[in-house]
Amino acid sequence: MRRPTTWLTALAATGVLVLGTTACADDPDASPQTAEQLATALVGPGDLAGTWTPHTAPDEAAIDGVVTAEQQDMLPRLELCDQASDAARAAAADLQWKAFRQLDLAVDDPIDPPDRSGHIVFVQEFLTSGDTDTITATFDQLRVGMDACLGDIPAGEEGPATAATMVMPRAGDDRFAVRTVMEEAGGWAMWRMHQLVVRSGSTLMTLLVVEIHSTDVDPLVTDDAIAAMVDTAVEQL
Repeated sequence: MRRPTTWLTALAATGVLVLGTTACADDPDASPQTAEQLATALVGPGDLAGTWTPHTAPDEAAIDGVVTAEQQDMLPRLELCDQASDAARAAAADLQWKAFRQLDLAVDDPIDPPDRSGHIVFVQEFLTSGDTDTITATFDQLRVGMDACLGDIPAGEEGPATAATMVMPRAGDDRFAVRTVMEEAGGWAMWRMHQLVVRSGSTLMTLLVVEIHSTDVDPLVTDDAIAAMVDTAVEQL
């Protein structure tokens, strides 16, 4: 098995998120936040239940906070499926994140090759901000495009996979979410990728909660735990 790194290319390859619900009125006068302001709003190790540590890897330049112009290409790009409209695909391609952090969860049975049994759990948070109308338009294009990509995903380099809707807490002004369950190549492990996208005024957030577990054990991360993560992340925006 490939060890997951800061950049989750597997999810970008599926190109699928799922439509959720919308609610509450936002502040039309909300001002864009700077990268430095967004970095201070990122969820930290002590904000979530469990023992979390910032992700580091000796063979990577880890990003933990502000994303510089030089680091933009290090972040995974969301590639929507062929069924998405050209406008939605362009909105996804044009996303420029200003702040990023990955946190890794300490588990009792970590997968550590050659051991091929257990769990790996990590959370990635992406933040950007801009003119409220522009951020809203981007969010709406992503939501429509991702809705076009629901359902079964045929096997490719990995897979097969299935994308299904998730219930989200009523956080922020608009939100949608997906759970993509993908089979690891060789069939010995499953990837459970929960992508939650929230617009709060002039700020756009993606929270990606990933669990990889061998097929001989049950998943660790519950929907209630994910909902608590979203609430915590949005409260800090």
